[in-house]
Amino acid sequence: MASRISRAVLRASTAMAFALSTPAMAQTASSDTSTQAEPAKEQDSTDAAATSSGNGQISDIVVTARRRAESLQRTPVTVTAFTGAQLAAKGITNFDALARATPGVNFDAFPTAAPRPFFRGIGSSNQGAGGDPSSVAFIDGVYLARAAMLGIDFYDMERVEVLKGPQGTLWGKNVVGGAINFITNKPVGKAEASAELTFGEYGQKNGNLMLNVPIANGVAARIVLGAISNDGYRKTVTGRPLDDENKLSARGQLKIDLGANSYLLLSGDIANQDLSDNSRYNVIVLPFHTTAPYGFDDYDKPRVANPDVQGFIRSKTGGARAELMTDVLGFANWTTTLGWRTLDYSFLNDLDGTNAATNALNGLPTDGIELLGVEKADSYSVESRLSSRGSGPISWVAGVYYNHDDIYRERETEQRLVATTENRFIGRSRNDSYAVFGEAQYQFKFGLRLFAGGRYTKEKKLYDARRLTGPRAAPVISYDTGTQPGEFDKGVFTYRVGADMRFSDHVFAFGTVSTGFKSGAFQEQPSNVTLARIPTAPERVTNYEVGFKTDWWNRRLRFNVSAFLMNYTNFQTIKTVPDASGGPVATRTVVDTADARIKGIETELIVRPVEWFDATVRYTYLHPYFTRLIQTSRFDISGNPVFINGAGNRLSRTPVNAVVADIGVQTPRSQWGWLRAAVTMDYQSDVYDNNINDFTEYRRPRTLWDASITYNINDRFSTRFWVKNLTDVEYRTWQTNGGVYQFVQYGPPRQLGVTFDAKF
Repeated sequence: MASRISRAVLRASTAMAFALSTPAMAQTASSDTSTQAEPAKEQDSTDAAATSSGNGQISDIVVTARRRAESLQRTPVTVTAFTGAQLAAKGITNFDALARATPGVNFDAFPTAAPRPFFRGIGSSNQGAGGDPSSVAFIDGVYLARAAMLGIDFYDMERVEVLKGPQGTLWGKNVVGGAINFITNKPVGKAEASAELTFGEYGQKNGNLMLNVPIANGVAARIVLGAISNDGYRKTVTGRPLDDENKLSARGQLKIDLGANSYLLLSGDIANQDLSDNSRYNVIVLPFHTTAPYGFDDYDKPRVANPDVQGFIRSKTGGARAELMTDVLGFANWTTTLGWRTLDYSFLNDLDGTNAATNALNGLPTDGIELLGVEKADSYSVESRLSSRGSGPISWVAGVYYNHDDIYRERETEQRLVATTENRFIGRSRNDSYAVFGEAQYQFKFGLRLFAGGRYTKEKKLYDARRLTGPRAAPVISYDTGTQPGEFDKGVFTYRVGADMRFSDHVFAFGTVSTGFKSGAFQEQPSNVTLARIPTAPERVTNYEVGFKTDWWNRRLRFNVSAFLMNYTNFQTIKTVPDASGGPVATRTVVDTADARIKGIETELIVRPVEWFDATVRYTYLHPYFTRLIQTSRFDISGNPVFINGAGNRLSRTPVNAVVADIGVQTPRSQWGWLRAAVTMDYQSDVYDNNINDFTEYRRPRTLWDASITYNINDRFSTRFWVKNLTDVEYRTWQTNGGVYQFVQYGPPRQLGVTFDAKF
C-alpha cells in the first residue's frame, strides 16, 4: 500500500508539472545568478515548504555546490538546500533531524553522538580507526573526518547543502555517496543579534544567542552560543535518564576586509556533549513473523528500560579555520583555507539494556553485555584554489588539497556484567591525502554549457593494531603491529564530465558522468596479525545522472527531477556477527567487500498558488541491489568464518520509497502580526539493517507527522508552538542481532513544545 501511495505521489507530481508546462502559462523567471553573487537571504516567516521571494513567487537559493556561487535552479547537481530560516522553522538542530527532512539520506546512529550518513544506500558503519566515511560532511569547506565530529551547532547557519551522488572532483576526499555542506553565517559590517529559547516535554530546554559586532571599519566579529538539554525520552526503573541530550557549544568568527574584494576570516568552534546511555530492548523475545509484517515485533511504546550499568556518551569536538580570499591576481579569485578539527570521544553502553534476571528469563546466556570505546582524532587540512573571474564563455576552478588525519581508537565488548577477561582492540591510523583538482566550463550563447573536471588523489594510510586478551588483572598482548603497520598507498584519478542546457528562463536540463573514490579500510577487530595488516580494496563508484529543473506559472510552481544509475565496486560492508569461538554471545566486526548497482529517481515539487498556501513534496525512489556480495555471517567454534551469498539483496539502511511533504497556510499580515500553520509528513518504506535481508534486522514502513503554529508579532519576534511525532509512532533507529539476541533502539516519542525567536 505504502509503495503504491509513493508511486502515485510521483505520477501525480509529474503530471501536474507537465500539465502546466504550456507556453501560455510559462513566465519569465529571474536570470542566472552571477558567479560572484552573495547567497540570497530568505524571509524569516517562511519555512522549508516554499520560500517566497517577497512577491508571492518561489525564490531561489544561491549555493556553492561547484565551489562558486550560482543559482540552485541552474546548478547541474542534485542538491537539497535549506536556509537557516528553514532549519529553524522545521526545528532541525542535529544531523538526525536533517536526514529525516531529506529523502534519500539515512543514517546509522550507534551511538547517537556519532551518526554516519548513507546517501542513496551508500555509507559506512565502520567506526574503526582504519575506516573512513563514504558519505561525508564539511563545515565551511573543512572536512569532518569522524562521525562524532557531526555534533556541531546548527544555529545561525546561512544554509545547508545536501549534495547527492559522488562529488569526487571538487570536494575533497571520500565523497563517493554524497556530501553535506554546512555554511555558517559570516560577520557583517552592522550590529545585529538574535536569540532563540525552546521549552518542551521531557525537560527540553534549548537556548541560542548570536551577536554580530562591528569592531572597526572593515572589521567585524560574530559570536554564537548554544545549549541543548533534555532529561531523557526514556528512563531507567530508578528514574535515571536514557536517550537524553546535554550539549553546550560556541562559535566565534572574525572577518577583516583587506580591500574591495579581499578578506581574512578567522573562526573557531567547540561543542561538548555529555549524554546518558541509549535505551535498548531485546525484541528477540517477541514473535517472529515470516509474513507481513515481517521480523521481530516492537514493544508497545516502551518508556522504561532496566540496565544494570548506567552508561554514558561523552564527546568534545571543534576546531579552527583561517580563510584568505583575494582578487589581487585580477583574472581569478584566490582562496586559501587552513583547517583543524579535533575530537575527544568515549562511551560505555549497556548493550543488552537490562539486568541479569531479565536476561536469564529471556534466554540470553550471559548476565550482561557491555561495549566500551575511546576515540581521539585530529584532522588537519589545507586547500588553495583559483576561481575564474569575468563574464566570458569560459569559467574554471583549480586547486590543490592536503589532509592529514591522526586517529586513535579503543573498543572492547565485555560478555559478562563483572568481566574477568580482556578482549580489547586498539587501533591507530595516520592518513595523508594529497590532491590536485580542476574543472572547466564553456558556455555557448544559445544556452548550452559543457564542463569537465578531474582530480588526482594520492592517499597513504598507516594502520597499527594491538589486541589485549587474557585475565583482566594481567592482560597479555595477543598481537601488535606497531613496528610493522598495515599500509594502504594508492593514487587514483576521478573525474566529472557533463553538459547542461538552459532551454528558457524556466527550463534547465543537465546530464553528468561522475566518479568517486574511497581508500581501503582496515578491520577494527582483526582476529590475527595477518588480517590486521591487510586493507580492503578501495571503493569506486561511477554515477550516470540526468535531470530537469523547472519553474512554471510565474514561478509559483517548481518541479525538479533527476534519474541516476550508480555502479559501485568494492563497497566496504561492515557488520558485527556472532563469534562462537569467543563465547555464547561473543561477536566480531567484519569488513567484506561487494559490488552494487543503484538506480533511482529524485523529485521535488513546490507549489505556491496563492499568498496564503504553499506545499512541498520531495520523493526519492531507490533500487539499490548487490551484484556481488559474499557476506561473513558468523564464526564457528573454531574461529572459521561462515559465508552467505548475498547477491541480489538490497543494500542496508535504504528504503525503496521515501517522501517528505510539507504543507503551510498563512494569514495576511496585519497590525497584530500574522499566523502560520505547517504540517510535515515523513514516510519511509521498509528497511533492512543487514545486507543479508533475512528479516531479523528489519524495520517496518513508518510515517511520522510534525506540526506547528507560529505567531509572528512582526519580522523581529515570533512564537512557535510545535509537536513532533504527532501520532506517537514507535519506530526503530538502530538494531543489532547476535543470534540469541536482537537489541533495538527507538526514536523519540511524541513531544510538544514552544520556541521563542527574537532578532535585534
